[in-house]
Parts: sequence; C-alpha cells; structure tokens
Amino acid sequence: MPTETTPKDPAAIRAGIERARQEIEQSVADLRQGVAETLDWRGMVRRHPAAALGGAIAVGFLLARWTTR
Repeated sequence: MPTETTPKDPAAIRAGIERARQEIEQSVADLRQGVAETLDWRGMVRRHPAAALGGAIAVGFLLARWTTR
C-alpha cells in the first residue's frame, strides 16, 4: 500500500470550509438564542408566577431586615 497522500481537489476543500463555516454560524445562533431565553426574566415570571412572587417577597423581607437594624 502506498503511503503517499493525494492532495484534495481545491473545490472540495472550499466546500468543506464553507460547510464548517455554516455549522459554526448555526452553533453561534443557537447559543445566542439559548442565552437570550435563559436571561429573559419576564419569560421566567410568566412561566413561574408563584415562584417569582415568593422570591420577591423573600428579597423584600431580607432587605427590610437588613435596613431596619
């Protein structure tokens, strides 16, 4: 078996680079969407109103305790 490697066709190399670029572009778009959904506090309040209310009450209680001493 010959150990010599044959160079790839330049068009195939360009196509592979373009495919990789598109995959990276899609991954970045997915990551941005995920971060935006994670940091969307309004959406969290809409999905979990009782927990948001409980958290607001707890924070208010702690602030009141810390500021009235």
